[in-house]
Amino acid sequence: MNNTIDLLSLQTPEHLRSGQEHQTRFDCGEFEVNIFETFQSSTKVKITYKGLSISSMIRGYKTVYTKKGESFKFLPGTSLILPEGETIYADFPEADLKNPVQCATILIGKDSLENQLKFLNENYPENEAWKLDFSNFHFNNNPGLVRAFNELLQVATREDPNIPLSDLLLKSLLIRIMESQKEHAKEQNSLTANSQLHVIKNYIRENLGQTLNTELLMKIGNCSKSTLHRMFEAYCGKTPGAYILQERMLNARNLLLQADSNVSEVAYKTGFSSLSYFVKQFKAFHNCTPGDFIKKFGK
Repeated sequence: MNNTIDLLSLQTPEHLRSGQEHQTRFDCGEFEVNIFETFQSSTKVKITYKGLSISSMIRGYKTVYTKKGESFKFLPGTSLILPEGETIYADFPEADLKNPVQCATILIGKDSLENQLKFLNENYPENEAWKLDFSNFHFNNNPGLVRAFNELLQVATREDPNIPLSDLLLKSLLIRIMESQKEHAKEQNSLTANSQLHVIKNYIRENLGQTLNTELLMKIGNCSKSTLHRMFEAYCGKTPGAYILQERMLNARNLLLQADSNVSEVAYKTGFSSLSYFVKQFKAFHNCTPGDFIKKFGK
């Protein structure tokens, strides 16, 4: 499953693609949607917002540093929420005119957020109150969150904004975020308890261009074939082979966005010896061929 936000065409006019960052803002009444595009490599950029920020990476990546000393890569397929006034710093090591970093950020004022959560708790009470978990601020997207984020972006970026619909879609997105946070926390707890799976998944991500098969993963995780499949089915919801394909397709997507990308080279770098098979899998995963993908999003 591709849990990345749909790619957007670059919002910044070509003659303005200079400096560290360009912001395109869309007013949605009680909140706003911003598309941030970075065209220059930079380090330790200070990021802080008035109100809650909900961000999802669209293309490229940035390395985030928190005040507590944590650091991580903010990649497509993940989201990041920050409470009002929280400050982080970010590096954009690979950003340039040909390889911009693009991120969608929703900003909600404190009062508006409280009203949204109050509405959910009063009208849709659960065993646990609807609330955001700011200790779990960087998490993997799930399909529901991606659908809600994409729908909100589609409505917000229209020439004629639909404020009532935007408000309803924001409620949907908040619910999806809270669900994703719970899923991510559960997965992280499982990984902590299951060091074998953690080691295997890290090895896969770091060796996508190499041959990856069941026998090798059994050796890396020091486990039997049945244990290997049971771990992936239980904690990832898919077989080891399906998980490897997913990671390779996401990596291929990012590589094809780079300037002067070559389909054959990307196929090789993501572990495919057959170009035709790579094209077939890419089309099944992203609903277009690699060539069409480059034409649409590669510039």
